[in-house]
Amino acid sequence: MSNGAQTLLEQHLKAYIHANGPISTRAFMEACLYDPEHGYYRAGNPIGADGDFITAPEISQMFGEMIGIWSVLTWQVMGQPMPLQLIELGPGRGTLMSDVLRCLSQLHPHFEVISVHMVERSVNLRAAQMAKLEPFSTPIQWYENLSDVPHGPSLLIANEFLDCLPVRQFVKTDQAWHERVVSLDEAGKFCFAVGEQMPKGMIVPERFVEAGPGSIFEFCPDFEGIVKTLHHLAQKYPFAGLFIDYGFEGPALGETLQALHRHKMVSPFIQPGEVDLTAHVDFTALAALCVAHGLKAYGPKDQGAFLSQLGIGERAQKLVDNATELQAETLIKDVVRLVAPEQMGSLFKVMSITSSGMAVPPPFDQRIEASHVSSTN
Repeated sequence: MSNGAQTLLEQHLKAYIHANGPISTRAFMEACLYDPEHGYYRAGNPIGADGDFITAPEISQMFGEMIGIWSVLTWQVMGQPMPLQLIELGPGRGTLMSDVLRCLSQLHPHFEVISVHMVERSVNLRAAQMAKLEPFSTPIQWYENLSDVPHGPSLLIANEFLDCLPVRQFVKTDQAWHERVVSLDEAGKFCFAVGEQMPKGMIVPERFVEAGPGSIFEFCPDFEGIVKTLHHLAQKYPFAGLFIDYGFEGPALGETLQALHRHKMVSPFIQPGEVDLTAHVDFTALAALCVAHGLKAYGPKDQGAFLSQLGIGERAQKLVDNATELQAETLIKDVVRLVAPEQMGSLFKVMSITSSGMAVPPPFDQRIEASHVSSTN
């Protein structure tokens, strides 16, 4: 992080607001993360001990191994179609895909007919992924957008991808809901402000019409485009996707936009383009869109339960049995971090989205019905 000096993106955003007026929370988040020249994901390598955050695949190889097991079991439920596409959204440094491919090479009898499709905007992260996956002989392609991935029987993995999608925020005044915007205060610093009034019934669920002044509602517009693309992928071919993220079952009121730098929470207005911005995922809203577009949705299930049902405890024990005392302590600490309710086990949720003709993917039990996922009532 810069030592107090304004980033180039901060200068640009302030000049724009000064000339044109406040911008939506979504526009601010989009610029901070994905500005073509100065956005957070266009430069640097944010993941890991030396970055701003650490993800589950970076904590333990067991996480990726469980996703590999899920992939094989789900492929069997799909009817074992070949050839098979393995898609990952927001692949980070390639650690998850590396662990999945290593697991598949041991479990999958037709590993050589799998093709890998990585959806990644960041040039730097692409380079890290290429280096990580260089040992594997399976064909690997990179894309800017999910819509660019060719159609075919597919398994999709998205770990901590949805939380990076920009959100709109709405704030309740005494009279109505208004767009929450980013403006400049008298000192020329970023601040939140109240924008234009929203038409009644638009986006904000009717159940919140009587919410008190100051209440905040978040909405992710990009869910719609992602679900439509998933629908196109699943129209002619079997499809199953796995989405893992920190989130909740909504609709719900409250602000979840947060900023992270060097593993610590900071203001979202600090050094735009140099800190990570995320928002919690409303899995109910995502499921509602899936059902509306003819897809099936399962979950969300707590990450701890999901990993445990796939056998992470047994895998950990096997590794511990062949480890030194110090290695065993680390293995146990890592698996606890992934599955314990007070750590990542309950905060992170897992949802599976499949094509309409598919049976229930493991380890889920019951799909979400349309009557259970209305996001507007």
